[in-house]
Amino acid sequence: MAEENQTPEAAAQAGNQQQGAQMAVQHVYLKDASYEAPSPHELGQSEGQPDLNLNLAQRTNQTGEGQWEVILTVTVTARQGEKTAFVCEVQYGGLFQFSGFTEEQMPYVINVLCPNVLFPYSRAQITNLVQAGGFYLPPLQPINFEAIFRQRLAEAQANGAGQAPQDAPTQ
Repeated sequence: MAEENQTPEAAAQAGNQQQGAQMAVQHVYLKDASYEAPSPHELGQSEGQPDLNLNLAQRTNQTGEGQWEVILTVTVTARQGEKTAFVCEVQYGGLFQFSGFTEEQMPYVINVLCPNVLFPYSRAQITNLVQAGGFYLPPLQPINFEAIFRQRLAEAQANGAGQAPQDAPTQ
């Protein structure tokens, strides 16, 4: 009976307490972007599609109580034969506010949930830059940041570190 007479604010607060942990995206922004390619005549008339290499890196910085800045760097390098066709690097940052997560949960949240928010922005920016440079880029597939995190965690445990990785999902 008492639950039926609750104000919306009280009901929302009760729901938040039941859910426990929360992550809020405060801001997403393009921090840096670069695209480099030689002149088309320098590549010659090579046949076929360039070989693509995708690299990921991540930096984190705690900016306040429960607030983190996460910067995801995505670098795509295309090689055609022995020559580099283009290099495109995008850094997308996000300000995230966390509450209710334990200290043990934070590495997972920072290395899996935050990059999952930032990667689609990076992917769109890379696609735009590469197309503006005159190249076709097949769609960049979603990345399983959880699998990368678990792999890095297993490697850290195998090396005797025994701690969860704090930064840089690399591939």
